[in-house]
Amino acid sequence: MKALFGGSKKKKDKKDEAPKEPVPTLGETSSNLGSRAEVIEAKIRKCNEELKPVLEQLKKASKTSKKSVQNKALNIIKRRKMYEKQLQVLQNQQFNVDQVQFTSESIQSNISMFQAMSAATKAQQAEMAKIDYNDLEDMYDNMADMMADQEEINDMMSRDFGCEIDEDEMLDELNELDEELAMEEMTGKVSGGSRAEKNKKEEEDILNDVMN
Repeated sequence: MKALFGGSKKKKDKKDEAPKEPVPTLGETSSNLGSRAEVIEAKIRKCNEELKPVLEQLKKASKTSKKSVQNKALNIIKRRKMYEKQLQVLQNQQFNVDQVQFTSESIQSNISMFQAMSAATKAQQAEMAKIDYNDLEDMYDNMADMMADQEEINDMMSRDFGCEIDEDEMLDELNELDEELAMEEMTGKVSGGSRAEKNKKEEEDILNDVMN
């Protein structure tokens, strides 16, 4: 049967297959398109340089040679138009590739950010798990109790022993001291005035004795 129908074809061995070329990255593709665009831009500049002298010739050309010079200028303009169209296509392609590359990089950036945030959250949860909220509450309760005990101890240590003073009695004593001070000031003014008058009288008597 195999001989009748020619037999089955042998499958190609994988080793015999040519190695696949690596797929270019988006960055490499964009760079390649940019290089091709630079080549086209150089050709456009060359067309402009070629066109300048031809236009000068066209201004000075006679009626017989004007047609040929005009055709030469038109051919240069046609080539320039063709290159400009090719440049536009390449620039649009590069723009699309750059957009895809930017989107891809944004996705990778978001994935990296998510992984970092996820790892940080797990680490924080692991650290928070080390804290027992019951122990934390007990600690604050113990601190509050210790502060209350310390305040009570301070009150006890600053207490006066056997020195109870009536505030009304202290105020009466203060008023008496104020009255005594006022009387002393008045007495000092009176005695000072009489002493000054006595000294003045003595001075007058001495002057009278001298004059007589």
